[in-house]
Amino acid sequence: MTIATYPDDAQAPITAFSVVATSTFNNTGTTRVTFNLPSTVTSKGEVTAFDDGVLQSTITYSLSNAGQTITFADAPNATQLVVKTITLPERYRLTRSFPEVVAADFSNTAPTVINGNNYIINGVTESFSFPASVNVVSTSDFIVYASGVFQQPTAYTYPSVNLGYQGIDIGDNASVNLLTNFAGNLTDLSPKEHTVQINTGSASFSGSNVVLDGSKFIAVIGSGNDFNAGEEKSFTFDTIITPDSGTSMSSNQTVIARKNSSTNYYALRTVGSNSNVGFIINKANTITEIYGGNCNGGTSYSVALSYDKTTANLRLYVQGKLVKHVNYNPAVATFPGGSLIIGANDSVAGGSVTSRQRFKGKIEYIRMSDGARYRTATINSLPTTATVIGGAPLGSIYSDDTLSVRVFDSSVTVGDRFNSMADRKPDSGFSTSKKFEVSTFKSQAGYEKRRLKSRRGLRAYDLQYTNISGIERTAIENFYNARSGEFESFSFDLSHLNESGTISTRFDGDLQISQVLSAGTSLTENFFTVSFKLQETYD
Repeated sequence: MTIATYPDDAQAPITAFSVVATSTFNNTGTTRVTFNLPSTVTSKGEVTAFDDGVLQSTITYSLSNAGQTITFADAPNATQLVVKTITLPERYRLTRSFPEVVAADFSNTAPTVINGNNYIINGVTESFSFPASVNVVSTSDFIVYASGVFQQPTAYTYPSVNLGYQGIDIGDNASVNLLTNFAGNLTDLSPKEHTVQINTGSASFSGSNVVLDGSKFIAVIGSGNDFNAGEEKSFTFDTIITPDSGTSMSSNQTVIARKNSSTNYYALRTVGSNSNVGFIINKANTITEIYGGNCNGGTSYSVALSYDKTTANLRLYVQGKLVKHVNYNPAVATFPGGSLIIGANDSVAGGSVTSRQRFKGKIEYIRMSDGARYRTATINSLPTTATVIGGAPLGSIYSDDTLSVRVFDSSVTVGDRFNSMADRKPDSGFSTSKKFEVSTFKSQAGYEKRRLKSRRGLRAYDLQYTNISGIERTAIENFYNARSGEFESFSFDLSHLNESGTISTRFDGDLQISQVLSAGTSLTENFFTVSFKLQETYD
């Protein structure tokens, strides 16, 4: 059972205010956050919103569109949302200042536009922007929810590699094992910083591509399990290739390979016999193959291979489409070491283009990372320049995946209404006392024997509110009735008395109410003096 708190839970009866107009919205869904008001207002305190009968706090929505709409921080997803505008007398108008919460919400169904850029959860998009024009300098300035689940700062990267202090990266940036963008060099831009070298002479480049002529290949010197491709971990390969249109297309050509022996190797390649893309992995002489897509000379193709260990599913994507998937779950748990080769099936010198299945054409980049990045039937086109953001970016799993970023920006002042007795101090002051529980025995001779029952003194408070309206009186009375008078203890927030902390307390005696003035029949037109006593308890 949740313990009640005074004064916060001594809430004003919203039904005491006159209703101006009402609008009802049915089945509002999980994405709609903005709703038209039945009449124009000047502050959000003049708006009451009932989500399936439950009154929503004014902090859950903001006034928008010059007082014609309200915008919720989170979609109500209500079977029935009833929005009313009310008449709010000046006495009940309040001005509140608090950090403004600005939201950016992303889904995989429709793009979110921020500063002219589109952001959508698609398994490819790695960086997501904060709302426009916010000031963010640390992770304490914002919170992140992935599909409604709060994310610790370790679950994302901030500042973003691409967006700097104006966004976050979803995905483990440390999981990239190789990133070669081939922008005029053979540098590995991943955190592993492997040595990348041409087998002979010097590398040739064309724009952001490395050019292989069928005689050269690139070796990546690796260690440990950086380039493993097996059931011991999930992995993803990304690349963009442009095969030559010559006779080389009639033969198999290797894009990426790692070979330890004739019975332990893998290779991502183009297949000349059927003009498609293929991946073969041989572990302890157990072969798994996957082929699909179209691959002709003279055309650029985005190719991705993604393995999900949890489902043992190996997926091949060509031009953003899932062209084939197979079950891959061999019994051998590790893949023997060896260098990673780009553009040939092994690092053995000599031999023809055909015998070594060497690649002839251009390769834009190679990225290898831990984690299954792609799971859906289609993915967005791969970027022409890969980033270091690796792992598995948010999305590409379920149709209802969402990302929500809440930023606590500069302080904002808004108009609100009287909500509870937390908004009204005891205007006649208060008195307090403190007493220790002592058991006393007094003899006939006048001697006393005292025993201290507890070293904790019990505090008592006498509170009085003068000339409060019927709304405040009802808030106090309803709270008193809900506790059954002295029966149920509750938490008392001492900030109500300009002190710090909270104590456990109960009502002590009757609730005293006396009418001061009656100017009409409504609660807003009647005024009272209300007083009561509180006794600290140790429940």
